[in-house]
Amino acid sequence: MIEVKKIAAGLAGWRGYAAAAVAGAVLVGCAAWTAQEWRYGAKVARMQADESGRVADAQRQAREILQRRHAEVAEINERNAKAEWAAYGGLRSAQTKDEGLRADVDAGRQRLHVAADCSAASGGVPEAGAGARVGNGARPELDPAARSAYFALRAGIQQLSAQLAACQARLP
Repeated sequence: MIEVKKIAAGLAGWRGYAAAAVAGAVLVGCAAWTAQEWRYGAKVARMQADESGRVADAQRQAREILQRRHAEVAEINERNAKAEWAAYGGLRSAQTKDEGLRADVDAGRQRLHVAADCSAASGGVPEAGAGARVGNGARPELDPAARSAYFALRAGIQQLSAQLAACQARLP
């Protein structure tokens, strides 16, 4: 107890008031510091909430743009696939017809005729009398050796036409 009396006696003078003032200042400073921390913490929390809202909006906009781009690409791919199917589907159909025609010509069920005029005036066929009309009215036919070239030309024309149509279909 003697020590408590010494402390009480020491605090009774101006030193006591000074110590109490210092202790009070420390307490007020700590309280002010804590209040500032709360204010700044709330301010930082608001800033983080605002920033997270901006980030969420930016992500939503990016997703919408990405979805539109995917839809546009899907539409272009679908259009190209349809054009390619139409072009090359027609090519396959034409190839099938050509193969059937080639089989018919080879089997003799059809003949390939050439549009030609063999008049005597052109010097191609000498004029003969009325009795010498062998093959009159017959149509000139394609030589069997030239048939493969004919079918190759047909196939090339059809393939080129299909490729050109496919390229034109892809243009916007």
